[in-house]
Order: sequence, then C-alpha cells, then structure tokens
Amino acid sequence: MLGIITSLVLNSRRKETTEHQQIFKMLFCFVSFISLQLDKDDMVYMEAYDKLLESWLTLVQDDKHFHKGFFTQHAVQVFNSYIQCHLAAPDGTRNLVRDNSHECKRINLSNWKSLSLLKQFKNSEVILLWFVHSLLEDRVTRLHGQLQRHQQQLLASPASGSIDNKVLDDLYEDIHWLILVTGYLLANDTQGETPLIPPEVMEYSIKHSTEVDINTTLQILGSPGEKASSIPGYNRTDSVIRLLSAILRVSEVESRAIRANLTHLLSPQMGKDIVWFLKRWAKTYLLADEKLYDQISLPFSTAFGADTEGSQWIVGYLLEKVISNLAVWSSEQDLANDTVQLLVTLVERRERANLVIQCENWWNLAKQFARRSPPLHYLSSSVQRTLMKALVLGGFAHMDTEMKQQYWTEVLQPLQQRFLNVINQENFQQICQEEEVKQEITATLEALCGIAEATQIDNVAILFNFLMDFLNNCIGLMEVYKNTPETVNLIIEVFVEVAHKQICYLGEAKAMNLYEACLTLLQVYSKNNLGRQRIDVTAEEDQYQDLLLIMELLTNLLSKEFIDFSDTDEVFRGHEPGQATNRTVSAADVVLYGVNLVLPLMSQDLLKFPSLCNQYYKLITFICEIFPEKIPQLPEDLFKSLMYSLELGMSSMSSEVCQLCLEAVTPLAEQCAKAQETDSALFLATRHFLKMVFDMLVLQKHNTEMTTAAGEAFYTLVCLHQAEYSELVETLLSTQQDPVIYQRLADAFNKLTASSTPPTLDRKQKMAFLKSLEEFMANVGGLLCVK
Repeated sequence: MLGIITSLVLNSRRKETTEHQQIFKMLFCFVSFISLQLDKDDMVYMEAYDKLLESWLTLVQDDKHFHKGFFTQHAVQVFNSYIQCHLAAPDGTRNLVRDNSHECKRINLSNWKSLSLLKQFKNSEVILLWFVHSLLEDRVTRLHGQLQRHQQQLLASPASGSIDNKVLDDLYEDIHWLILVTGYLLANDTQGETPLIPPEVMEYSIKHSTEVDINTTLQILGSPGEKASSIPGYNRTDSVIRLLSAILRVSEVESRAIRANLTHLLSPQMGKDIVWFLKRWAKTYLLADEKLYDQISLPFSTAFGADTEGSQWIVGYLLEKVISNLAVWSSEQDLANDTVQLLVTLVERRERANLVIQCENWWNLAKQFARRSPPLHYLSSSVQRTLMKALVLGGFAHMDTEMKQQYWTEVLQPLQQRFLNVINQENFQQICQEEEVKQEITATLEALCGIAEATQIDNVAILFNFLMDFLNNCIGLMEVYKNTPETVNLIIEVFVEVAHKQICYLGEAKAMNLYEACLTLLQVYSKNNLGRQRIDVTAEEDQYQDLLLIMELLTNLLSKEFIDFSDTDEVFRGHEPGQATNRTVSAADVVLYGVNLVLPLMSQDLLKFPSLCNQYYKLITFICEIFPEKIPQLPEDLFKSLMYSLELGMSSMSSEVCQLCLEAVTPLAEQCAKAQETDSALFLATRHFLKMVFDMLVLQKHNTEMTTAAGEAFYTLVCLHQAEYSELVETLLSTQQDPVIYQRLADAFNKLTASSTPPTLDRKQKMAFLKSLEEFMANVGGLLCVK
C-alpha cells in the first residue's frame, strides 16, 4: 500500500488536480494514523512512518507546482502529529501503552532521519515556532516545579530512600525531542558550508518585526531565570528569539539544580541536547555576518549582532555554561565533548573570539587548564585535545602585544616547560613507564594534536615553529616507548595532524623541515618493527593502527603537490635524508621514500584489515595518477613491491581495491607509452597487467561497476601492447571447440577494435572503444566465465 501511494505521488506531483487532492488526503490520513500507533510498537511502525514522510516531502519540496499555502494547513497537522507521538500525555500519545522493553529504543536512527526530513517543511516551519516554544516553556516550568518538590522532599526527609522519577523522566524525554526539533527548525546542517540563517526564518522575523517590542524581547532573552509570561508584554517578543530564550531557560533550570546539589536528578542527555542546540545556534546566529544577507532582521541584529550588549551578554552566558559543564559533567564524555565543541564554536571566528577574551572566566579557564588542575585534569584525552584547540584559537583574537604575550606565556609555555622537565631528567629511561610520567607524556601529545587542529592561515607560522621543537623530541620518544603501542600510536597521530593542517601553508624551507622530521620518524618506526614477531592478535591490531596512521601521514604530505597556499617566492633547495642534492625535493619523492620504509611491514595479514587495505591502495593510486613518471625511477625492490601490490589488489582484494588498482594501471601504461622504452621493467609489468585485465573482462565474473575503470585500463594497455593483445585474442579463439561460440567471439572482438584500428592514445578513439566495450560485454559477457 505504501509503495502504491509513493508511486502515485511521484507520478502525479506536477499537477494540482482533484485526483491529486484525494491522494494527498489519503497520505495525510496514513501519516496521522501511524503517528498514533508509534508508541504501541516503535520498531514495527517507524519504517512505515518514514516511508510516508518521504512521500509527503516529495510533495512539499515540489510546492512550486501548487498555489501558495496549498500545503500549509496540512503541514502543520503532520508536524503536530509528529510532535504528539513523541510527547507524553496529556499533550502527546507517548507511553499510553507502557512497555519498558522499548525505553532504550526511543532515540534511534529512524527518529533522527525523521527529524532531518521534517527540516524540509520550508514554507510552513515558521508557523510552528510559536507552537514549539509554547510546549517548551510549559515543560521548563513543570521541570522547575518538579525539581523544587524533590528538593523539598529531600530536605524534609533525607533518609526517605528512593524517589519516583517517572514524572521527571517523561519531562526529560519531552524536552529532548522539543530541543531537537527546535534545532532543526532554526538552523541547517553546516558541514563544509558557511552557516546561514534559513531564509524562511529570516523572512518571518522581518515580516513580523513591526509587531515586536525590541526592549521586551531583549528582557526575555536576558532573563533566563524568569518565566517568559511573567514579563509584561511578553507576547510582543520575536518568536525566534523567544524560542532561543526557552532553551536558555532549560539551561538555567539545570544550572540552578546543580547549585542546589540536585545533579543526581538531572539528565545528562538533556545537558547534551542543550549544548548541541547552543552550538548549532551560535554557529549560525551569533554575530552573523550581515554582508551575507540581502536584509537582516532588526530583532536579530539588535539581540546578537556586532557591537551589541546582547551579543556580549550571551557570549558570557555560554562561556559560563561551558565552564559549569566541564566541572560537573567531566565523567560524561559525550556531554563534555559537545561542551568543548561549543567552546570551539565561540572562538573559531575572530569576531566571536574578540568577545570571549573580554570575559574573565576565559582567562581563568586557560590558567586552570595550563596548570592541569582538577576537574579539567579528569577530562578524557579527546576532550582535553579539543579544549586545547579552543584555547589556541582564542589566543589569536584581537589583543594588544603585551596581552597576547601574556596569554601565550600562560597557555603554551607551561606545556613546553612541563614536557621538557620530564624528558630531560637523567633517569627518564628508568621512570618513563611510571603511570604519572606516562600520563604527562600522553596529555602533552594530546595537547599537541589540539594545537595542530587549531591551525589557520594567519596563525600557522607561530604554531609551526612551536610544534617543530616538539616533533623533534617526539622522535626520541619513539625509541623510549617502542614497546608501548598506545604511546607510539599517539606520537604518529601528532605528525598526522601537523601534516594535515599545516603542510598546505608551509613554504619550501619549512616543508622540508617537516618532511625530514616525518621521514626520520618513519625510519625509527621501521627499524623498531621490521622483522618483529607479532605473537597475538592484539599486537597485530596495534601495528594495524600504526600503519593506518602512517598511510594517512604520507597521503597528507602528498597533498602538498596540488594544494599549496604557501608563499611561492620562497626558494629553498633541499635534500633527502642523509644525501645532499642540488634539486628541490618534492612531496612525491618524500612519500615514495616513506613507502619504501614501511612497505616491508605491510604483510598480507595486515591487508586483511579493510580500512588499512583501502588507505594503502588509495595512496598507491594517488602516486601513480599524479606522478607516474616517478614510478620507473624507483629502486628495483620498491618497484617490484608496488607492482606486486597492484597485482594482488586486482586478483585477491575487494572490488573497491580492484578498481583503485585499475585506476593506477591506466596512468602507468600511458607513461610507458610516452616514454617508448620497450625494455623497461614497467613495460614488462604492463604487459602482465594486460593479460590480467583481459581475463577479468572476458573470462571472470566481476562487479559491473568496475567495467569503466577496467575498460579505460584495458584500452591503454591495448594501445601499448597491440601485438600481445592480438595474441591473447587468437589464443582464446583457438581453444573454442563450439563453432557458434567461436564465431560469436570472433565477431565481437572484431567489432570491439574496429572503431579504433590501430588504437592510439586519443580521447575520441578511447570513448568509441569504451562504447564498443559496453556492447561487447552485453554480447559475450559471462559467456566464458570460469566457474
């Protein structure tokens, strides 16, 4: 039934007809019905519900074919049904049939998908703002009342035992869904894009700005400890800002409960939802760049625009929230991680960072973290890394020279001094495995990763010089901790992050310094691990992690060849490790040298790890595509190893790896054809690859998605080895005993090469060949497949 409805929607969505309206009503009835059934068996009905939402959105997204407002009323009703099925009674239908076995399934991928789909209600979402903030304000008031009652009960009878938290649990889940819906209504996902206020929200706020009292709006925004309805004229508040204020009230209730020692009654999930929303909101609305909009809402620009008291206040409020969370929720890793991500959002743009550094709390946080004082010292490694990233980003806000020097003295110098104090001890080799020493080393390495992650074009010079001293010392640590896999892994990760974030900005001199440090690191790692016996699965897993990072490191270094934002006027003549030369060393030379060091460590057992295998072959393909001319110049052993890797990938690995190998073979064959060296090792290798690709296309079953890559490689190899190709065809035909099959194959091969005889490296001929290959595969594909 759902499939039929979806098909009808797809076929009739371009016309507003009576028949279409009937389909539309049927779809709406199904959505409403299934919404009411969700609580009875979430897992049974949710898939059907998602299907219906997809059908519904097919209509809504194509609204240009319908008159204005055609969907509005029904969109609000569908949204209302969605909200109701996630809210507890009496406003909603959740838990009308209580089944504790489903409690852990309420937050699942399907629900998140539905939230993402609901964000597509573009033209009707603004109508829902008032509806959502009313529900949210009501829940906040009830939550505050419940926590007060629990506090009074505890004060009256401290030893009364357990408290029934059912009402609180229902409120927390209601608030959870309302915050998520609010986040999706007010802001879009911004991965890789400049975050912008959705135009529908902006237009709505502008349209109703004449009905808004700015002073009342600012009072409601700046009074999170008060009920919105207690403020005179609260109904003349901008709806978007009032919705934000409702979230701040949730946050304030949480903060008051913490101060009242009621933390045990709070929900970490609610805390996580709050900072998720605040991060999403701040990235989009706080100090928005007005140059990116044709027109901006007056309430928005007044409340949190540049040079306003509102923006300064909310930055201070959010910073207090961050500090409070890190103190109270340090053991809740997900919540702590989201909290420091909010802090990064506050400082990643210079305009916001300029306000953050004016807060005394910011400087206290920086000093506390530099001293490794509790509770920050108890944060997980990943959270401490992100916190260091935020502190470094904040250090590049607008400060005078004296203040900036003071900041770096208080943030970075303690890190450097503690590190040097530890590693320069005369007995460091003897105490290096002591837990306190290892914790100090680990904390420093995590901090270095955070510093590297904070790299931007205007701070790379300072950070690179600071990090290089550490990198050289880290190479020495590789020897000290060679039998401590987790430390070795973290040392390599530091190099990976520095290369990833900084290589594209470095001039040639600094790039050479980084190349040499990376290759020295790989030399030490190779020496420590070459021929080393791995006696258990754990040890093999450790080396897999190391090699995966090394492949990533080499890939990052290679990116310098095509992403380079450095000053091109800088000239530097470098050298490979241990050998002077008068030519510029390219990233490709460095990477190939690195591959030569680690390739002996890449056993077939390690290549059974899919992620490592894919990363390894991506790197090889990368090199072959960008620098095919360097492959024939490789040392003999390395050349043979690479050719064997390509052969292994084409014959024994996944279809994804096989396709990568085919994509690597094509530029190698083209390079060989251009060089016209018929006695080279590469010429002989490509002749072997011709036989492999021929067999793959004609004699073996293969993934049809690889046909294009195989066809391009095949054509290039045929151009290079025309005589050998003819011989392969004749040999194949000579083995056919059935005259019908023989003639069918002969005709197919003749037609395949007819359009490109003799074949040359010409684009038009290649395209004609690939088209003929499609017909060839359709006629004889699978005819001779070896079973």
